[in-house]
Amino acid sequence: MKRVSLIKLLTILVAIFISSAVVARAGCSDKFSTTLVKYYETEYELPPAAQRDETAESICNIRTEGSRRFCVVRLWGALHRPDFNPDALFQKFPTLILNHGSENPFNAFGKYCKVAQFFVPKGYVVFVPFRRGQGDPETLEGNRRSSGKYIEDVLNDFVSNPSHHNTTCTTKACYKAQLLKLEADEEVALAAHYVTVTADLVTREANGDYKLAVGGNSYGGAVTVFFNRKNHGQKAVMAFAPAAQNWGNVDFQYAAAGWDLSLDRTTLLGTLLNAAQNAKQPAFYLQAKWDYDTRATIDLAYAHAYGSSDPTHGNRFMASIFSYKKFSFENGQVDFQSAHGGFSEATEEWGRSVRAFLIQYGVN
Repeated sequence: MKRVSLIKLLTILVAIFISSAVVARAGCSDKFSTTLVKYYETEYELPPAAQRDETAESICNIRTEGSRRFCVVRLWGALHRPDFNPDALFQKFPTLILNHGSENPFNAFGKYCKVAQFFVPKGYVVFVPFRRGQGDPETLEGNRRSSGKYIEDVLNDFVSNPSHHNTTCTTKACYKAQLLKLEADEEVALAAHYVTVTADLVTREANGDYKLAVGGNSYGGAVTVFFNRKNHGQKAVMAFAPAAQNWGNVDFQYAAAGWDLSLDRTTLLGTLLNAAQNAKQPAFYLQAKWDYDTRATIDLAYAHAYGSSDPTHGNRFMASIFSYKKFSFENGQVDFQSAHGGFSEATEEWGRSVRAFLIQYGVN
């Protein structure tokens, strides 16, 4: 009995140690825990001289000491997980990383609560990383807000001061694609490393594969598609309406023997389709019927399915348009943003379908 008590005590102490870097508060539910986690932190000195602000589009906050400049990187996220069980020393779970949209700021503790309320009771961890310059509005420079500059602020500055930015792009659309790929390759990749290695939360199969899936809505959906062009340990991804507002007058020609893309590969849509073409793991493309443009799902799914002859391409996919009709009217016109923004938390519409997809590809 004493030995069991000591193990429990050790487990509790480990939990306290792991939680020492988080801000604890009541979150989405009294049936599971929600904490804000600083999932990555580093600092390094920047080169002493530069003609342009080489951090204009970066993940840094700048700290100065006289003439010296330092890049400070702090990344935060909301971690929703089943309540800690003192009888299980090393608990692991199938895990979902969810990438938020471009809204700024937002209620950090409330981010994707409805999704957490659906998945956490089923034994999942849900982690929501806050991408650069986004997070809790209460402390704009430090706690609960990731370092760096919010993407829309960077894009607006690019229009006025293109020479300040480290890019060969000459258009805003091209630069937006570059920044979203950076967010996928930096913040979201670090989030995957956090749940799999640093916090060691994710269940593994006998062959060592992690039971990890990554999803996202709108900008976060585009980030998810870009993320999936590389292997970061994910087994599957879910892309909710990526770039639906930007689809515009796309001339995407379908053909029985293949596909022809008459889009500049430096544009956001061109690079997204190229990323889907080179997807590494199975993807579920899904969207609301009353979103801005459902070709965001149809075209990406078609590119994913038929766009690559690479044998390592994860060309297994699903695609669905759901009859989610939560929208409002303004001056007699449909407010498509209501469907676009609300669908990613409408688990009553897509929860069972996504759960079946996750089970099919081993994230359960």
